[in-house]
Amino acid sequence: MNILFIFVLTLGIIKCNEISILNQTKFIVKKFYSLNGYNLTIKNTDLKLNTAVQQRLIEIYFDIYPRLINRFNTNAPRSIHVFIDGLNKYPYWGLAVDSTIIINSYRLRNPTSFARYYDIFLHELAHLVQQYTTRNLADVKWLGEGLADYVRYRYGGSNIDADWSLPDHTNKQSYYDSYKVTARFLIWLENKYNSSVIEQLDKGLRDVTYKQNTTWNELTGQSIENLWLDYSRNSDLITNIPFIQVTKTFENDNITDDDLVN
Repeated sequence: MNILFIFVLTLGIIKCNEISILNQTKFIVKKFYSLNGYNLTIKNTDLKLNTAVQQRLIEIYFDIYPRLINRFNTNAPRSIHVFIDGLNKYPYWGLAVDSTIIINSYRLRNPTSFARYYDIFLHELAHLVQQYTTRNLADVKWLGEGLADYVRYRYGGSNIDADWSLPDHTNKQSYYDSYKVTARFLIWLENKYNSSVIEQLDKGLRDVTYKQNTTWNELTGQSIENLWLDYSRNSDLITNIPFIQVTKTFENDNITDDDLVN
């Protein structure tokens, strides 16, 4: 089984049997949804979870996930399982492996944190679309996480509510910092050098054709080091890039629960 790199590297203490344990857990809520060839199974152990939060996760999956697949990887899984786990004190907020996402609800009990569910879920959906394997891991972890936060920024409709934003550049940063720092660099790069650089980097990581010493030159004509130097000197984003708000809810899309198999 090819395991997503975030599962192996970022959370190396988590093993595959965590999924097996969760599969054997007696979930208080277990629901299956299907729409337009996409399937979502949600298993929840958190009695304190606001039902509106779970409904929003469903909307995000059926609205944004197909767009990510169409843009990045048409071979990504179209049937996924989401475990909302409020029983185990895992050290992470969210986790993606193969076609499964675990959200650590225990860390999100405060109602003021509800908006964080959506962005965490979106970040992990990005990893499911990536489907990077355990090969070439040493080079891709920082970039893969940066690409996932790029998705979180570009497609997230709750970033402001979750108090999540991309940081301004500082001299203490490096492109290797991953997550938000790398995501901001990628947005700058996309707008200044190459409008398709994001898709090409993502494909290179998935196909294991990405090479640190050559890929950046092939895409932009410059090394990653020179690109970062240019970014550090001119780090302002060329345009005021707005958040892409998710406006296609079930209601204004004329999609209701009756349209879903659940």
